[in-house]
Amino acid sequence: MSKRDTNTLQFIEDYRKKGYLPEAVFNFIALLGWNPGGEEEIFSRQQLIELFDENRLSKSPAAFDQKKLDWMSNDYIKKADVETVFALCKPFLEEAGRLTDKAEKLVKLYQPQLKSADEILPLTDLFFADFPQLTDAEKEVMAGETVPTVLTALKEKLEAMTDEDFQSDNIFPQIKAVQKETGIKGKNLFMPIRIAVSGEMHGPELPETIYLLGREKSIQHIEKTLAGL
Repeated sequence: MSKRDTNTLQFIEDYRKKGYLPEAVFNFIALLGWNPGGEEEIFSRQQLIELFDENRLSKSPAAFDQKKLDWMSNDYIKKADVETVFALCKPFLEEAGRLTDKAEKLVKLYQPQLKSADEILPLTDLFFADFPQLTDAEKEVMAGETVPTVLTALKEKLEAMTDEDFQSDNIFPQIKAVQKETGIKGKNLFMPIRIAVSGEMHGPELPETIYLLGREKSIQHIEKTLAGL
Protein backbone atom coordinates (compact mmCIF):
# COMPACT_ATOMS: atom_id res chain seq x y z
CA MET A 1 0.00 0.00 0.00
CA SER A 2 1.21 3.47 -0.82
CA LYS A 3 2.01 5.62 2.21
CA ARG A 4 0.50 8.49 0.25
CA ASP A 5 -2.92 6.87 0.47
CA THR A 6 -4.16 8.61 3.61
CA ASN A 7 -7.65 7.13 3.22
CA THR A 8 -6.39 3.64 4.05
CA LEU A 9 -5.14 2.43 7.41
CA GLN A 10 -1.50 1.56 6.91
CA PHE A 11 -0.81 -1.17 9.47
CA ILE A 12 -2.38 -4.47 10.49
CA GLU A 13 -2.31 -3.21 14.07
CA ASP A 14 -4.70 -0.41 13.07
CA TYR A 15 -7.29 -2.96 12.01
CA ARG A 16 -6.77 -4.94 15.21
CA LYS A 17 -7.37 -1.78 17.24
CA LYS A 18 -10.63 -1.12 15.39
CA GLY A 19 -11.84 -4.62 16.14
CA TYR A 20 -11.74 -6.40 12.80
CA LEU A 21 -11.84 -10.19 13.06
CA PRO A 22 -8.34 -11.59 12.28
CA GLU A 23 -9.87 -14.26 10.04
CA ALA A 24 -11.50 -11.60 7.87
CA VAL A 25 -8.30 -9.58 7.51
CA PHE A 26 -6.33 -12.74 6.66
CA ASN A 27 -8.91 -13.71 4.03
CA PHE A 28 -8.87 -10.23 2.50
CA ILE A 29 -5.07 -9.89 2.36
CA ALA A 30 -4.71 -13.37 0.86
CA LEU A 31 -6.76 -12.23 -2.13
CA LEU A 32 -4.66 -9.11 -2.81
CA GLY A 33 -2.85 -9.84 -6.05
CA TRP A 34 -4.01 -13.45 -6.13
CA ASN A 35 -7.23 -15.35 -6.65
CA PRO A 36 -8.14 -19.03 -6.55
CA GLY A 37 -10.48 -18.80 -9.54
CA GLY A 38 -14.25 -18.82 -9.45
CA GLU A 39 -16.64 -16.37 -7.79
CA GLU A 40 -16.20 -17.42 -4.15
CA GLU A 41 -14.28 -14.96 -1.94
CA ILE A 42 -14.86 -16.22 1.60
CA PHE A 43 -12.40 -18.94 2.64
CA SER A 44 -11.05 -20.38 5.84
CA ARG A 45 -7.31 -20.10 6.49
CA GLN A 46 -6.84 -23.79 5.76
CA GLN A 47 -8.78 -23.53 2.49
CA LEU A 48 -6.59 -20.64 1.35
CA ILE A 49 -3.44 -22.61 2.15
CA GLU A 50 -4.69 -25.62 0.20
CA LEU A 51 -5.88 -23.51 -2.76
CA PHE A 52 -2.80 -21.33 -3.10
CA ASP A 53 -1.13 -21.56 -6.50
CA GLU A 54 1.70 -19.17 -7.31
CA ASN A 55 0.78 -19.38 -10.98
CA ARG A 56 -2.38 -17.43 -10.20
CA LEU A 57 -0.48 -14.44 -8.79
CA SER A 58 -1.37 -11.25 -10.66
CA LYS A 59 1.32 -9.23 -12.38
CA SER A 60 -0.69 -6.04 -11.85
CA PRO A 61 -0.44 -4.05 -8.58
CA ALA A 62 -3.10 -4.99 -6.07
CA ALA A 63 -5.76 -2.41 -5.20
CA PHE A 64 -6.76 -2.10 -1.53
CA ASP A 65 -10.56 -1.94 -1.54
CA GLN A 66 -11.78 -0.80 1.88
CA LYS A 67 -15.41 -1.44 0.97
CA LYS A 68 -14.57 -5.03 0.10
CA LEU A 69 -12.75 -5.52 3.39
CA ASP A 70 -15.73 -4.07 5.28
CA TRP A 71 -18.12 -6.37 3.39
CA MET A 72 -15.92 -9.37 4.12
CA SER A 73 -15.51 -8.43 7.77
CA ASN A 74 -19.27 -7.97 8.17
CA ASP A 75 -19.82 -11.42 6.67
CA TYR A 76 -17.42 -12.96 9.20
CA ILE A 77 -18.97 -11.08 12.12
CA LYS A 78 -22.52 -12.07 11.15
CA LYS A 79 -21.49 -15.74 11.09
CA ALA A 80 -19.45 -15.62 14.31
CA ASP A 81 -20.88 -16.67 17.67
CA VAL A 82 -22.09 -13.88 19.94
CA GLU A 83 -19.39 -14.59 22.55
CA THR A 84 -16.63 -13.94 20.00
CA VAL A 85 -18.19 -10.68 18.80
CA PHE A 86 -18.89 -9.55 22.37
CA ALA A 87 -15.24 -10.16 23.28
CA LEU A 88 -14.24 -7.87 20.39
CA CYS A 89 -16.72 -5.17 21.43
CA LYS A 90 -16.16 -5.39 25.18
CA PRO A 91 -13.05 -3.13 25.37
CA PHE A 92 -14.86 -0.36 23.45
CA LEU A 93 -17.96 -0.63 25.63
CA GLU A 94 -15.89 -0.73 28.80
CA GLU A 95 -13.85 2.34 27.87
CA ALA A 96 -17.06 4.24 27.07
CA GLY A 97 -18.70 3.24 30.36
CA ARG A 98 -21.31 1.13 28.56
CA LEU A 99 -20.50 -2.32 29.93
CA THR A 100 -23.92 -2.81 31.53
CA ASP A 101 -25.78 -6.03 32.31
CA LYS A 102 -27.43 -5.73 28.89
CA ALA A 103 -24.19 -5.14 26.98
CA GLU A 104 -24.00 -8.60 25.44
CA LYS A 105 -27.63 -8.37 24.28
CA LEU A 106 -26.88 -5.00 22.69
CA VAL A 107 -23.96 -6.55 20.81
CA LYS A 108 -26.20 -9.39 19.64
CA LEU A 109 -28.81 -6.87 18.48
CA TYR A 110 -26.34 -4.97 16.30
CA GLN A 111 -24.10 -7.88 15.30
CA PRO A 112 -25.60 -8.13 11.78
CA GLN A 113 -24.62 -4.49 11.11
CA LEU A 114 -21.07 -4.51 12.45
CA LYS A 115 -18.06 -4.30 10.16
CA SER A 116 -15.64 -3.70 13.03
CA ALA A 117 -16.12 -3.80 16.79
CA ASP A 118 -15.57 -0.06 17.30
CA GLU A 119 -18.85 0.58 15.45
CA ILE A 120 -20.75 -0.70 18.50
CA LEU A 121 -20.42 2.73 20.11
CA PRO A 122 -22.24 4.90 17.54
CA LEU A 123 -24.76 2.11 16.96
CA THR A 124 -25.69 2.01 20.65
CA ASP A 125 -25.77 5.78 21.24
CA LEU A 126 -29.56 5.58 21.50
CA PHE A 127 -29.33 3.61 24.74
CA PHE A 128 -26.92 5.98 26.45
CA ALA A 129 -27.39 9.43 24.89
CA ASP A 130 -30.20 11.94 24.43
CA PHE A 131 -32.94 11.31 21.88
CA PRO A 132 -31.51 12.24 18.45
CA GLN A 133 -32.75 15.00 16.19
CA LEU A 134 -35.06 13.67 13.49
CA THR A 135 -34.19 14.00 9.83
CA ASP A 136 -36.57 15.65 7.37
CA ALA A 137 -37.62 12.22 6.09
CA GLU A 138 -38.39 11.04 9.63
CA LYS A 139 -40.34 14.23 10.37
CA GLU A 140 -42.40 13.62 7.25
CA VAL A 141 -43.35 10.15 8.49
CA MET A 142 -44.28 11.50 11.92
CA ALA A 143 -46.58 14.09 10.32
CA GLY A 144 -48.88 11.29 9.20
CA GLU A 145 -52.51 11.53 10.21
CA THR A 146 -52.61 8.20 12.07
CA VAL A 147 -49.34 8.62 13.99
CA PRO A 148 -50.88 10.04 17.22
CA THR A 149 -53.38 7.18 17.31
CA VAL A 150 -50.66 4.54 16.96
CA LEU A 151 -48.32 6.08 19.52
CA THR A 152 -51.03 6.74 22.10
CA ALA A 153 -52.27 3.16 21.83
CA LEU A 154 -48.77 1.70 22.18
CA LYS A 155 -47.96 3.99 25.12
CA GLU A 156 -51.02 2.67 26.94
CA LYS A 157 -49.99 -0.92 26.20
CA LEU A 158 -46.47 -0.40 27.55
CA GLU A 159 -47.75 1.39 30.65
CA ALA A 160 -50.05 -1.56 31.40
CA MET A 161 -47.17 -4.07 31.29
CA THR A 162 -45.52 -5.10 34.55
CA ASP A 163 -41.74 -5.22 34.92
CA GLU A 164 -41.97 -9.02 34.80
CA ASP A 165 -44.01 -8.91 31.58
CA PHE A 166 -41.71 -6.43 29.90
CA GLN A 167 -39.69 -8.89 27.80
CA SER A 168 -38.93 -8.77 24.09
CA ASP A 169 -41.16 -11.81 23.41
CA ASN A 170 -44.11 -9.99 24.97
CA ILE A 171 -43.61 -6.66 23.20
CA PHE A 172 -44.42 -7.73 19.64
CA PRO A 173 -47.89 -8.98 20.68
CA GLN A 174 -48.56 -5.52 22.12
CA ILE A 175 -47.72 -3.93 18.77
CA LYS A 176 -50.00 -6.42 17.01
CA ALA A 177 -52.74 -5.56 19.52
CA VAL A 178 -52.37 -1.90 18.53
CA GLN A 179 -52.80 -2.96 14.90
CA LYS A 180 -55.95 -4.91 15.72
CA GLU A 181 -57.48 -2.12 17.80
CA THR A 182 -56.68 0.74 15.42
CA GLY A 183 -56.83 -1.02 12.06
CA ILE A 184 -53.49 0.61 11.19
CA LYS A 185 -50.87 -1.73 9.80
CA GLY A 186 -47.69 -2.03 7.75
CA LYS A 187 -45.32 0.89 7.59
CA ASN A 188 -47.98 3.21 9.01
CA LEU A 189 -47.82 1.13 12.17
CA PHE A 190 -44.21 0.07 12.52
CA MET A 191 -42.32 3.07 11.19
CA PRO A 192 -43.84 5.71 13.53
CA ILE A 193 -43.24 3.38 16.47
CA ARG A 194 -39.62 2.84 15.50
CA ILE A 195 -38.98 6.55 15.00
CA ALA A 196 -40.76 7.53 18.22
CA VAL A 197 -38.82 5.01 20.27
CA SER A 198 -35.39 5.08 18.63
CA GLY A 199 -35.29 8.31 16.63
CA GLU A 200 -34.38 6.31 13.53
CA MET A 201 -36.37 5.19 10.51
CA HIS A 202 -34.50 1.90 10.17
CA GLY A 203 -32.76 -0.35 12.64
CA PRO A 204 -32.57 -3.78 14.25
CA GLU A 205 -35.44 -5.86 15.63
CA LEU A 206 -38.02 -3.42 17.04
CA PRO A 207 -39.30 -5.48 20.01
CA GLU A 208 -35.73 -6.19 21.14
CA THR A 209 -34.83 -2.51 20.74
CA ILE A 210 -37.78 -1.49 22.94
CA TYR A 211 -36.89 -4.13 25.53
CA LEU A 212 -33.24 -3.10 25.74
CA LEU A 213 -34.17 0.56 25.86
CA GLY A 214 -36.42 -0.22 28.82
CA ARG A 215 -40.08 0.40 29.52
CA GLU A 216 -39.62 3.75 31.25
CA LYS A 217 -37.34 5.22 28.61
CA SER A 218 -39.47 3.88 25.74
CA ILE A 219 -42.56 5.53 27.23
CA GLN A 220 -40.64 8.77 27.78
CA HIS A 221 -39.55 8.82 24.14
CA ILE A 222 -43.12 8.21 22.96
CA GLU A 223 -44.46 10.96 25.25
CA LYS A 224 -41.83 13.39 24.00
CA THR A 225 -42.68 12.54 20.41
CA LEU A 226 -46.41 12.94 20.99
CA ALA A 227 -45.84 16.34 22.61
CA GLY A 228 -44.00 17.50 19.52
CA LEU A 229 -46.61 16.41 16.97
